[in-house]
Amino acid sequence: MSANLSKEEKTEMNDKVVSAVILCLGDKVLREAARETSAVRMWTKLDSLYMTKS
Repeated sequence: MSANLSKEEKTEMNDKVVSAVILCLGDKVLREAARETSAVRMWTKLDSLYMTKS
């Protein structure tokens, strides 16, 4: 995120990203990821659950 954003703007942006991701998830996946409150944590959780390990 840009260093020029205020804390409130960063919080609002994070909330919008979390909401957008939640809208794209199916019920089963949503149950796994919905507990996360930040976009980064949610993405990391989804990555750890569903990315193939090579």
